[in-house]
Amino acid sequence: MDRKESTLPAREPRFSAPFFQILIRVELFIRDNCYLGHLRDGSRSGACIRSFQPVPTGSPAQIRFHDPSDEEIIETRVELVWMNQLRGAHYSGLRFEEGFDITKTFLRLLLKAEES
Repeated sequence: MDRKESTLPAREPRFSAPFFQILIRVELFIRDNCYLGHLRDGSRSGACIRSFQPVPTGSPAQIRFHDPSDEEIIETRVELVWMNQLRGAHYSGLRFEEGFDITKTFLRLLLKAEES
């Protein structure tokens, strides 16, 4: 029996990037295109980004998260699973590649803030 994976956002604890305190810049690379945006929220298995232009779903991609407090850059593969547009902003749901451990990155600080 085939299981169809949901394209809805995961139902697991998520963290929000505190927009007025920290702005985490992202670059999303799909084929030869680079999409710029910011982290909106995330979880251990994926993230939601806000971009300045629509991002094609269903594509494997490479993402870079830029640590705003120093020069650390986290890079990993993602799959784009959903997209939505609201008031001119484009939101995309991303699933991290298997084996990516968010707890070994600067993003772990946001996870701990939400779990407290």
